[in-house]
Amino acid sequence: MDQQTELAKVKARIRALSARTVERGCSEAEALAAAAKVGELLEVYGLSMSEVSLREEACQQRRVTIAGPQRLALRWLYPPLLRFCECRGWTDGRADFVLFGLEPDVQMAEYLLRIADSALAFEESRYRASPDWHRSRATPQTRLRSFRYGFADRLGQRLEAMTAEREAAAEQRRAAAAPAAASASTALVLAKEKKVEEGFRTLGLRLKTVYSTATVRDRGAYGKGQAAGGRVGLERPVGASPAAGRLPRR
Repeated sequence: MDQQTELAKVKARIRALSARTVERGCSEAEALAAAAKVGELLEVYGLSMSEVSLREEACQQRRVTIAGPQRLALRWLYPPLLRFCECRGWTDGRADFVLFGLEPDVQMAEYLLRIADSALAFEESRYRASPDWHRSRATPQTRLRSFRYGFADRLGQRLEAMTAEREAAAEQRRAAAAPAAASASTALVLAKEKKVEEGFRTLGLRLKTVYSTATVRDRGAYGKGQAAGGRVGLERPVGASPAAGRLPRR
């Protein structure tokens, strides 16, 4: 079987597994097992890709709509998520997150967005039923907003750390490899970046950077949100069992 056929099979499996979500009828355990396999396949896909196959790979654009109140926290989380998944992205209107990049990276970014949205909704409901919620004298909106910011901040920190760890591991592999292999690895990284950048330019978009600040008025709620963000299983579970790093059980 040639490399292109093998890569096509890997991509087809990634697409099929990515579709196995709780919202589409799978149990949480099934969705988590599928996510673990997606992580493994993404690593296989990345390690199997050559510069030739990369040139034949198409970029894709995907719109993810998250209409719930958690969307503001997810906007806070969006930049580190994009860096982790090696995608370009922007927001459009109040509820739409737009992803752009190579297909497996876009699939992982969408998966993580939906996991974060579901996890935040679950953790909010648990927080609202806790003694800490009832002890606070802040308004409900202040408590929720502070909780969401804490959740997004902690999750973003984790994604940034995971991105740094991945880059450091890749650098170590290049340093240990033969000169020709190290040079090929570096060339592939640069070719991928160029591919996504050139594809993005063809969209003809002129994006505007918007800066915002978050005001935390309830430090207790913020701390509870940070703790909740630390519980969410977001790691690409390569080499780990499906039980490693999972969403809280409902």
